[in-house]
Amino acid sequence: MSSKAQQNLFFIFFSLLYFSTGSPYIYASVGIDPSWTESLVMAINQGFTFGKDFIFNYGPLGYLNTLLLPEGISPWLMFLFHLFVLANYLFIIKLSFDKLGGEWWRSAIVSVVIFLPWGFFADITFTLFYLMLFWLLYVHQTRNTVGLLVAVILAVLIFYIKVNLSLIAYTVFTGSLIYFALSKRITWRTGLIVLVFLLVLTYAFAGLLNVSLPDYLGASLKIIDAYQDGQAVNIMTNKELFLLLGFEGLIVLLVLIHLVKNLAWVRDTIYLYLVVAMAWFLCFKQAHTAVAHYNVFGFFLFLPVLAVLIFLFADRFKGSGKLLVTVLIIQLIATQFIRLSYTQYSAKNYFLFFFPDAVAQEVKESQNTLELFKTFTQKNPVNYFKRLFTYDYENNFKGEKLNEIRLLPAHIRAKINEQSVDIMPWEISYVFLNKLNYNPRPIIQTYQANSDWLAEVNEKKYTSASAPDYVLANVHDYREQNSIWMDKGAYLALRENYSLTDTVDMPEETYFLFEKQKSGVIEYQKMTPQTGLWDTQIEIPEAGDLYLHANIEYSIPGKIARLLFQPPYLRCLVTYRDGTEESFRIPPPILQGGIMVSERVVSNDDFNRFVQELSGNKKPERVKFWSTMGWGFKKEFDYHFEIVVP
Repeated sequence: MSSKAQQNLFFIFFSLLYFSTGSPYIYASVGIDPSWTESLVMAINQGFTFGKDFIFNYGPLGYLNTLLLPEGISPWLMFLFHLFVLANYLFIIKLSFDKLGGEWWRSAIVSVVIFLPWGFFADITFTLFYLMLFWLLYVHQTRNTVGLLVAVILAVLIFYIKVNLSLIAYTVFTGSLIYFALSKRITWRTGLIVLVFLLVLTYAFAGLLNVSLPDYLGASLKIIDAYQDGQAVNIMTNKELFLLLGFEGLIVLLVLIHLVKNLAWVRDTIYLYLVVAMAWFLCFKQAHTAVAHYNVFGFFLFLPVLAVLIFLFADRFKGSGKLLVTVLIIQLIATQFIRLSYTQYSAKNYFLFFFPDAVAQEVKESQNTLELFKTFTQKNPVNYFKRLFTYDYENNFKGEKLNEIRLLPAHIRAKINEQSVDIMPWEISYVFLNKLNYNPRPIIQTYQANSDWLAEVNEKKYTSASAPDYVLANVHDYREQNSIWMDKGAYLALRENYSLTDTVDMPEETYFLFEKQKSGVIEYQKMTPQTGLWDTQIEIPEAGDLYLHANIEYSIPGKIARLLFQPPYLRCLVTYRDGTEESFRIPPPILQGGIMVSERVVSNDDFNRFVQELSGNKKPERVKFWSTMGWGFKKEFDYHFEIVVP
């Protein structure tokens, strides 16, 4: 059999493998993350305007990543999309085959190792971003402008899937066009035509997908600016984190050594290494904002494919193939350590982690290892294509477990009926699975309203004529934050413009049902501005409903830490009038928008008393802002109180 025929057989094998590891869609589930995917579906179903009615990291094509399909979207669209991604994969593999010649089989092995056993080496947005970088590098090397057209398609897809990453994608794409024209890889005329094509395609899709472009971009910038402050957390142990950072540092060191050894050719490939460094940093930031096993795992999966770019496009460099293999080996060691630590260092659980969840669960329950062979019935291309013919949107609302834990009582559903409803703080699955008329705050989940601007957008919604008729609400802490300091204006509006009409006891938690009584903005009276000092008590006046606004800024070291890894964590120590104390984490952008300091609301009982204006909640006497990383903040800050005007 000729080498060409063998390669073609491998392409068939890889394609079957590709469709074995993925799915064209999923059905609804429950939890904080599945909830926003369901919110996205309802936003599309109900024709919301993205950027105004719906403000989130994900856009109207976000289902290409989440796989939860809006009503009316065929799974065959997902198949065509996956086929497009596969074609890109195969082209990259073919390019590597051509580079290695008779030793093409080495590339075949590496491609399978990179791909298995996870399917996509990153979530689809980073996969598309990587492919866009590949095509730009391909144009840089070959001057083939067809690659620019593919890159335009990829950039526009990213723009309408995940807007925050798209801002970087468009910047890189535009900067690359200018660089290509300056270096005479393309003509200025070609560059202008491609740029116009990008803008026209973006504008055309905005109309088709119901996107307000100025608001879509502006809101995304606000989310990006506050994201790190509100979402940064470390779930791993320090020992695990430092070990993994060591692996990451080792890979960076190997790349730097590789560069030094080939210093004579660096100038010719500076564009390549700038692109790789930028992609590495973006993926690093995404993985280390919330330092958790899966996030860091995903970062390591991305590193070998960046080494593939060096292998493919650093033509004059020696040792690019060895660098790729070395990076892949370190990645495999690191990812297996993550698997082991995630499974609590249990050899059995670590082994079962390689198999589908359902199969692993059957083995645990039956204690029969032969059940592992059921993996072949679940992981095969037949299942992918079978699912294409068996999709039914209504299956999202079926299933005993979902009905048991999410089906609202009949009298609650009857009371809401066809009227509009929202839910706080974030478990939107109650709205989706009960097929209610969704009318959310623009920042759809409370944990995302993590700045003064974002919280204000939600407050304006709840005090406007377009506010939902009903709201299901409770309070829930999030990453050590005070339950009601997030989304403060929306929570206050429940008391000012709504009335508590029912209590809904569900298997997992209790919600309160609020009914809108009026519309009207909430008025605040600003008290005298003052200057505060770090780690010093601030006395709280005995007034009505009081909110404290403080502008605590990061120091230069704090800003550097925020840029390169995570921001230092700001904390607020609250001393109550009964002498007890409590400490909460408070992101500075939320603090700028104001935190309630007139009473303690951290539980549902507290919340019930708050909205009904009942006595019984603790009263804060003073607060103090502090941090174990005090070096990260300026020692002096401005603050003031605001009182709600009755």
